[in-house]
Amino acid sequence: MAPSPLQQRRTHNTLLFQKLLSLRDGASPFTLVLDTLEQGGGCVVKEFVTRAKISKSRIIFVSYATLRAKLSFEPDIFISARSKTLATLRTEILSHVALPPSASTSATNTSSTKTLIIIDTLTNPSTTHPAHLPTFLSSLPSPTTSLLCTLHTDIPLPPPHQPYAADAPTTLAHLATAILSVSSFAHVLARKRARDRSLQDPMFGLCEKREGVLVGMRGEGEREGVVVRMEVRRRSGRGVVEDFVVVPPSPSPSRTPTPTPNPTTTHKDKGNLSTLILLDEHPLYTSTSTTTNTNTNTNTNTEETDDVETTFSLGLTEKQKRDREAVVLPYFDAQREGGGNMEGGRILYDMGAEDREDFDDEEDEI
Repeated sequence: MAPSPLQQRRTHNTLLFQKLLSLRDGASPFTLVLDTLEQGGGCVVKEFVTRAKISKSRIIFVSYATLRAKLSFEPDIFISARSKTLATLRTEILSHVALPPSASTSATNTSSTKTLIIIDTLTNPSTTHPAHLPTFLSSLPSPTTSLLCTLHTDIPLPPPHQPYAADAPTTLAHLATAILSVSSFAHVLARKRARDRSLQDPMFGLCEKREGVLVGMRGEGEREGVVVRMEVRRRSGRGVVEDFVVVPPSPSPSRTPTPTPNPTTTHKDKGNLSTLILLDEHPLYTSTSTTTNTNTNTNTNTEETDDVETTFSLGLTEKQKRDREAVVLPYFDAQREGGGNMEGGRILYDMGAEDREDFDDEEDEI
């Protein structure tokens, strides 16, 4: 049986995401990672680094706010960008890119032909050199060089100097050929369950606007990975958007991996790579069970409307039910067989005292 169009689209998007993370076939010369204080994008950058090391690619790390001792991986070339102009930084980066692999600081990647340039944050250059940032970033990618940058979206940036110029996030979004937006899986589950119950989406972290709250509480799904929204701009101009759950590899063999409903939507490599699962196919996201705080009624005859939280009662008491059954509807006798006077379908109407006062014989004759 041929796969459905939906399954074909999901398989295609999964393979595209794997190609993007593995830097294959020039899937994206410039990849932009959007993260927040609530959920950092370090796990996505680490996945790029892991796959780059497997493919023997050189890694050039450009640091604005990261110390080399704090890195979770060892780059081939570490460049400190502090107190440097964009022109000076560009010249230094391209000088390392132009060097043959044998002349680089790492002797292990002697057969490397690809280079991954990682910039830890674009907040600093977006603040100091917003007008020259597009030219700087456009000059770094090449057929054998890919650029990976991170932008912290919750850090406010200064407005553009020109009145009609675009701000830095808008400019970067237009320059990037792929955008990866990172969010907490636990918060995505909480919002999904709120929508299923027709409730307002909950707020977390800075969005709560509560004094002293920087990071929101996390519940189920905290250790199940992060949600990454992939947006890839194709050469034809058509965009591909898909949501994934990136589950990091288990730190110990004792931990059982997350179950995957469809093996075609996951990718593993020697246990070192993260597992990629479509958000719509994750067991926790597709589960329809929701937590309710309503009290259960032990009476089996209670109607479903009793569970609805309202300011008034929608049910009927026993006396109201008896009174409703005792009500005789108008013209009820006419519905019986024979119509009461053996004339079925005739409307029965008895004129009351009030109707007789308003009745005029002359008008009736007219």
